[in-house]
Amino acid sequence: MKVLGIVSEYNPFHNGHKYHLEMSKKICDAQYSVAVMSGNFLQRGTPALFDKWTRAKMAVLNGVDLVIELPVIYSCQVAEIFAFGAVKLFNYLGIIDYISFGSENGNIDDLYKVAYTLLDEPEYIRNQIKDMMSKGMTYSKALGQVYNKYYENILQYPNNVLGIEYIKSIIYLNSSIKPITIKRVMNNYNDTDFTGTISSATAIREAFRSSEKMNSIRMATPDVTWDIMMNNIEKGKGPVFWENFSDTLLYEIRRSSHHDIERLPEIREGLEYRLKKAGNISSSFEELITNIKTKRYTRTSLQRTLCHLLLGIYKEDVKKAVIPQCPMYIRVLALNSNGRYLLKEIKKNTDLPIINKAAAFNPDSSYLKRVFDLDVMATDIYNLGYRYNSYKTAGEDFRTSPFYADLL
Repeated sequence: MKVLGIVSEYNPFHNGHKYHLEMSKKICDAQYSVAVMSGNFLQRGTPALFDKWTRAKMAVLNGVDLVIELPVIYSCQVAEIFAFGAVKLFNYLGIIDYISFGSENGNIDDLYKVAYTLLDEPEYIRNQIKDMMSKGMTYSKALGQVYNKYYENILQYPNNVLGIEYIKSIIYLNSSIKPITIKRVMNNYNDTDFTGTISSATAIREAFRSSEKMNSIRMATPDVTWDIMMNNIEKGKGPVFWENFSDTLLYEIRRSSHHDIERLPEIREGLEYRLKKAGNISSSFEELITNIKTKRYTRTSLQRTLCHLLLGIYKEDVKKAVIPQCPMYIRVLALNSNGRYLLKEIKKNTDLPIINKAAAFNPDSSYLKRVFDLDVMATDIYNLGYRYNSYKTAGEDFRTSPFYADLL
């Protein structure tokens, strides 16, 4: 039995994801697949277009056997922590043979070279990064510029960066899981233009803002994804954007003290004062971002900070989450009959609690309870982004069971 692991957001599940899943299973000769998927808030600091159960359903109906939630303490973080959480969870499952990810580079050996250098960084590289940061450059941009001189622009592309972080985590955790990479075809992650049947998730998400581009979305997504999305849209359950939370977010900023904001994971160098001031003079999400953004703070980092503020995720939470021995749980979002078999195998290989029904989960530590409470809060806050009041109630985690599909 060979089992493939995929770290995912599926926001939404599109033809590129389908291609990646099928190619990965073929290359690995894998009979089964498990996706660790972000919940309602994502790595780049945005709410998902559709809720976590809807996206997990898309994945299972497109061929993934089992979808497990990546807790929000990891899912809405810098690439290093996001990757660490996903690899750590896969490692705990005890059944994963391969992790496959898309990359712009497409060469696993190249990515390994960078990963090893980052894990044991030479002093001459560290000094160059420090020099660039002293001139006002962000750490991520300085890191990219220095490494791109030695490794042919590998860190210029976001999926290369994530792939390298997966490899770093595999090495750091001394995991037996083997990483493979599939070269992205026809587009890059941040492309906003459609490139036919395989287009970037960014292009698809942006197209939802314009009714004139729905045909392009239709062409770039599998039939089952399209049907699920249209059903949700008809009911008023998505798509969800940051703008849906403008008032809630501005309220939270104005209510919070400078000290409260300073506790957020990516706050540094007095950003709490800039954020607080911007919150007082802004009237919308985009205006808020414009009033905060500088060369030193990227939009993505600021979005994550706003997510952390909205959900109440603090530095002390993240500090505990990156400890290798820190406990986790397995939250099932969707599965098919193969996935049911995989869960039985997982139970033989791990002591982690498996959550099928949230109401029955009784965390055995204060830390695990904190992580679980954050996931529940993330759903409760996310629901405030819906159009209709009937969907804005809290407690959906305790009312919703995993989606199940029988294989024919």
